[in-house]
Amino acid sequence: MKKLMIGALALSLACIMALAPAVGFAATYDSVSHIHGVKVFGKEILMPTHEGLYRYSAANSMQIVPGPLFDVMGLAVYGTTLYASGHPGEKSKFAQPIGFISSSDGAKSWKQISLKGEVDFHMLEVGKFDMYGADSGSGQLMHSGDRGKSWKKLGASKYSDIAPLDSKKGAAYALLEGSLVQTSDGFATTVAIKSKMKWSSIEAVGSTLYGAFAKDIYRSIDGAKSWKKIASLPNEISSISVNTQVFAAVAGGAIFISRDAGKTFTS
Repeated sequence: MKKLMIGALALSLACIMALAPAVGFAATYDSVSHIHGVKVFGKEILMPTHEGLYRYSAANSMQIVPGPLFDVMGLAVYGTTLYASGHPGEKSKFAQPIGFISSSDGAKSWKQISLKGEVDFHMLEVGKFDMYGADSGSGQLMHSGDRGKSWKKLGASKYSDIAPLDSKKGAAYALLEGSLVQTSDGFATTVAIKSKMKWSSIEAVGSTLYGAFAKDIYRSIDGAKSWKKIASLPNEISSISVNTQVFAAVAGGAIFISRDAGKTFTS
């Protein structure tokens, strides 16, 4: 298994480059040229890659998700809807770059929402009120408050991870060089949250926050005022993705899965 690691802007997991087979036929991590991340979707774990969107099935095993094939650079999930950005596949009808698209049928089909031919989001985060995307072309962090119909630029993208909150429009947490910051106005202003920990990934599920630091996973139920360690993994954690059913963590080239709210993990 080739090592997966997080990228500074794209929140990507990079496999060491290898000669990739024909699009759509990869079955192991090594058989695609680039895995951009993992996202939990219902009870499933999805893996966006240069060669398309894959479903994690077991250790170093994955299956292509049926639907239009494209280079899935950014992927976000909210409820039963998928959101994505990237580049068109060989026989794709998408623009170059794709812009911002969504799927309400599990990636079987995609709808163009906005920014067609304009942006390539390498980081994409979606909440109840707010959407954030880091455009690789311009280097800008962009925000949408109307479900992706229109976007505004917030300045140079400097956050490695963003966790929008469903409690209030404009509310979110983000990681700035490993430190946690909080905003209540869509990053017009931010407040630093003091901590000795340098976080690698942050996620919000309702009012609960999850963070990864070194080999450990922490949970906060009081708005990041205090943290409780809930799990430790064998290697440093580069990325986490969480919903109410599944917890996925990438550590040392392996994907660890929990289906009991982080009490136990298997790889």
